[in-house]
Amino acid sequence: MLANGNGDGLRSWLQGIRDREDVIDIQGADWRDEVGAITEMLQKQPGSPAALFDHVCDYPAGYRILVNAFNSVQRLAYTLGLDEKQDKLLLSRALCSRLEQLEPVKPAVIKTGPIFENSHEGKEIDLLEFPVPKWHQGDGGRYIGTGCNVITQSHDGSWVNLGTYRVMALSGNQATVHIVPGHHGYLHLQEYYARKERCPVVVATGEDPLLFLASCNDVPAGTSELDWAGGLCGRPVNVVIGPKTGLPIPAEAEIAFEGFIEPDNTAKEGPFGEWTGYYGETTIAPVIDIEAVYHRHNPILLGTPHSKPPDETAFLKAVFRSAMLEKSLRLSGVPNIQGCWAHEIGGGRLLLAVGIKQEHVGHASQAGHVAASCQIGALLGRYIVVVDEDIDVTSLEDVMWAVLTRSDPASSVDIIHRAWGSPLDPRMSPCDKRGRRWATSRAIVDATRPFEWKEHYPRVVANWDGSQVVKKWPFLSEYSKY
Repeated sequence: MLANGNGDGLRSWLQGIRDREDVIDIQGADWRDEVGAITEMLQKQPGSPAALFDHVCDYPAGYRILVNAFNSVQRLAYTLGLDEKQDKLLLSRALCSRLEQLEPVKPAVIKTGPIFENSHEGKEIDLLEFPVPKWHQGDGGRYIGTGCNVITQSHDGSWVNLGTYRVMALSGNQATVHIVPGHHGYLHLQEYYARKERCPVVVATGEDPLLFLASCNDVPAGTSELDWAGGLCGRPVNVVIGPKTGLPIPAEAEIAFEGFIEPDNTAKEGPFGEWTGYYGETTIAPVIDIEAVYHRHNPILLGTPHSKPPDETAFLKAVFRSAMLEKSLRLSGVPNIQGCWAHEIGGGRLLLAVGIKQEHVGHASQAGHVAASCQIGALLGRYIVVVDEDIDVTSLEDVMWAVLTRSDPASSVDIIHRAWGSPLDPRMSPCDKRGRRWATSRAIVDATRPFEWKEHYPRVVANWDGSQVVKKWPFLSEYSKY
């Protein structure tokens, strides 16, 4: 289903990166500490290869874990069917162009698929049949759901949602799912709770990489990620219908389980290392009573745990969220957008940089406020920095240089109060978290030359035109922007 045209979900993708010699095999790692430690080491190195663990301690050969799958421009471009020989900003802008033309495609329901190669019910159900790691030293349990699709449906059946939420194995036949209020899966859950009905849910992992990318990013409310992913690759996603819940399950997924959440069935969950770089607190989370588990022969668990950013998930979110931010700005009528970047250091969320070529007074303010208020900037943002076209929006050094030399603290910063926050915010007080007062603020920094006198702004120290130098000494090209 990949956008690049391959067929058997994660396995086709894995073969593709093997052909590119971009995956390493690791034998005999311990799920208790070594899998998590190795994953974190790889995530800290942009462009590092994917890793496939096999012969995991205490588990039979063939029960595998794939990590660091998306931590490179090339692998992400390959997944999306885009040019693999470009930098991250060009990849994001190419994705933006694709998204502007995207027409959702409904999934194709098929009778059976590889996911049903093995089926377990009743006393046969055991989530720890799979080598679920303890991802971080301080985690409160083993998390089978990191690189996953949590599949729910609106009560009236009109909207199927795929969300990536953390899922902790409680026992053989129970798991908790942590869904922050405001996310689409939470809205579905509340529809069932309001009627005092149990909510059907499916958790799939080892899904097609394109489905994971759809699931962990900001697809508009009311649009199914199945339809969205189908539109992105230009053909329907194959799904089978869960015998217990009636929900669609990706037919080529590696592992899936389905069950129900009763309105009052909760348990302690966490802590868990979150995308902010801090441990999320122990919470009371809904419990899934699992009625069936399905998996392929020699299943692959997809792991995308967080670390202190920048890391793998921050990078892939930066590419997607930057593309979706640029799309939102264009649809809102902001002119002359030169590029957007949702910086990895902020988990793709806390620091947004927007580049513009100024056209009128207030242009920078317009761009900043739209960025802060659109879907991408609305939930748990922090800083939006608007810069001129000569600034590389992907470079923290460039962006901060613009802040330091083109902004004035007293007149260049707008504050938005009582913006949409989240209990995952490490800066939120324990009192506000307990009281569910999850409002935060935003700072919009105008780091552009003041429009009224920008022609008189001091000139940047410009180096010589390096293009001629590079022609004479080509080996210098890696040191030059030309």
